[in-house]
Amino acid sequence: MTGAPGVVCPVCGLPAAGQAATVVARIGATLHELARDQDALLATLRAAAPGAAPLTAPGPPAATPPAVPADRAPPQARPVWAPPTAPPVAAPPPPWTPPVAAPPPRSHRRRLSPQQVLLGLGALLVVAGALAFVAVAWTRLGVTFQALVMLVVTAAACAASAWAARRGLRATEEALVAAGAALLAVDLGAAHALGLLGADAVPLRLWTALSCAAVGAVAGALHRATRSTTAWPLLALLAAQPVAALLLPPDLLGSPVGVAVVLGVAAADLAATAALRPGVDRVAQALAAVWAAVGVLGGLVLAAGDDAAESWGANAVLVAAGIAATVLGRQPRPVRRLPSTGVVVATASGVAGLALAGSLRTLGTPGPVVAGALGLAALTGAAAVLARTRTTGAGLLAAGTALTATGCLLLIDAERWRPLALLALAAAVPAATAALRLPAVRAQATGAALLAPAVAVLLARGDRWLPAVSAGMLLALVGAVGFAVGALRSGRPEEGAAPAAGSLAGLAAAATSGDVGAWGQVGLQLAVVGAAAGCYALVSGRRWVGALAVADLIGASWVAIAGVGVQTPEAYTLPAAAGLLLVAVPRLRAGARSWSAEGAAVAVGLLPSAFVVVAEPSALRLVLVVATAAVLTAGGALHHRQAPFVLGAAALAFVVVGRLGPYAPLLPRWVVLATAGLLLLVVGATYERRRQQAREAVAWVAQMS
Repeated sequence: MTGAPGVVCPVCGLPAAGQAATVVARIGATLHELARDQDALLATLRAAAPGAAPLTAPGPPAATPPAVPADRAPPQARPVWAPPTAPPVAAPPPPWTPPVAAPPPRSHRRRLSPQQVLLGLGALLVVAGALAFVAVAWTRLGVTFQALVMLVVTAAACAASAWAARRGLRATEEALVAAGAALLAVDLGAAHALGLLGADAVPLRLWTALSCAAVGAVAGALHRATRSTTAWPLLALLAAQPVAALLLPPDLLGSPVGVAVVLGVAAADLAATAALRPGVDRVAQALAAVWAAVGVLGGLVLAAGDDAAESWGANAVLVAAGIAATVLGRQPRPVRRLPSTGVVVATASGVAGLALAGSLRTLGTPGPVVAGALGLAALTGAAAVLARTRTTGAGLLAAGTALTATGCLLLIDAERWRPLALLALAAAVPAATAALRLPAVRAQATGAALLAPAVAVLLARGDRWLPAVSAGMLLALVGAVGFAVGALRSGRPEEGAAPAAGSLAGLAAAATSGDVGAWGQVGLQLAVVGAAAGCYALVSGRRWVGALAVADLIGASWVAIAGVGVQTPEAYTLPAAAGLLLVAVPRLRAGARSWSAEGAAVAVGLLPSAFVVVAEPSALRLVLVVATAAVLTAGGALHHRQAPFVLGAAALAFVVVGRLGPYAPLLPRWVVLATAGLLLLVVGATYERRRQQAREAVAWVAQMS
């Protein structure tokens, strides 16, 4: 049945309310199909059960022969034997298929029906007519008749809405409710504007509050009479919102009392959501969120002000509101879609922390320091208890973060670097506590605990509280501690964070000391960090870290040597050669080829000195270079290492040619010619033998490792 609303079904006598009859019919058809599928499934299971009788179609009843008298019956014939017949075999049951559910009804988009359009236009015209009557024809009538007319029209609209609700006319009901509410507002406004019964003597602010309260009371009473109406509870909720703010004196709105009133309205809206019907409770929840945001922002602004009384008063209000929200969050939720308890506690604690930091600002110079210290204490407590009680830990974490951040920002704004350095140093305590108690953030907490002292040293240096050399040495020690922690925690998640923090501290140390030209201190500090990095590389087995550590040590030696003005080339090449040889130790132990193992170290340590010997002759350098090249050549030949042999021989040849070349033009020409001729004769006479020896020498050198 799909008749118009109000039509009664001729079979069951029930009214057709929208699509209700269609839905009932679909439910009945679905139940009928399910019952039919159930009967078919039971029949299939009975047929498949062992010992079940064969399924035979019922045939027509056999005709009963007429009774024959006993005296006329024919003589009985002798029975003839026949083989027994096998019982009929039952046919296998058909495979069972699950019943197919009826397709769900298609969801149609709700559109404005012509009826709703007509009702809305009608209500709008009625309200417009009432406004025109009040504005134009009001003065032509007496006061009593005026009030009587408006009261009768408003009461008629409200009564008509109740009548439509009882008849099931939902759209008409809602339209009449809207018209009645608008007429009620017009009545109250006109009564004050035209001084009905002395209403103009009441202040406008008070009259508005009383009017909102009256509208809310009427809407609540009519909602009790017509439970199906959605507009009455919504109207009562909206009318009650500004009452408290209107009753409050204007000079108290921007005070802690105003903040308390606004937060009280938010709490009342939140409490009302438990009693409101679905749909309206969402509006109440949204209004509670808006009022809470306004109250919190106003309280924070007052807490950050210069007036100590207002600041601490707003702080007390926000703390009390946070405690109330925390208690409410721990109770069973009175409404749906509320945040979790942890979110409520963290938000309330964060707001309380910001307010407390703003109020501590009124104490003067110690205020930001106290705020930062309290925040670090709260963070330490959060790191200690977060693993056991997440709610308390989240509250302490939010409050500590708000206090610490606000205190540090205030100190930065005032450029007070010394107390900020002390707070940065104290920040290592909560970071270390988190590293010990919270495995989930152990790597990040370890890095923060190591960087906190480095940041403190840099802040102290920025205030000229520490000399540059002392600050650089402290940073180098922090870097060494970072690599030491990485070596101790090798193979664990925090292994990477500690060396990274140590590297940053080492670079900061070099930059700090280099800024004042203390190159010897820079070299010493780089050597400290490089030695710690080398120890970490040996423990963790990371070759690239070892290479960086060696490079750090080489750079430290170069910086130190250059700082004291040393210009000897060997002072730079020999440390580099030693570093390359140290890096090549694993390859040497593994028996790698000479060029990839000691080739680079030999080349760096020998060849630059050989060039210097030829360019700038020196007896001591000449003796040392020739002796070293000879030792390398002999050692390479004995141990079959190609790189030392080739480089040593090349250095010897280069030195000999370079040193004797300038003296060749001084010899007599006949000596040169005779010597060249004799050499050619010797080579020509023993050409085949020398060629064979050259091939053997090349092959012997080539087979070296």
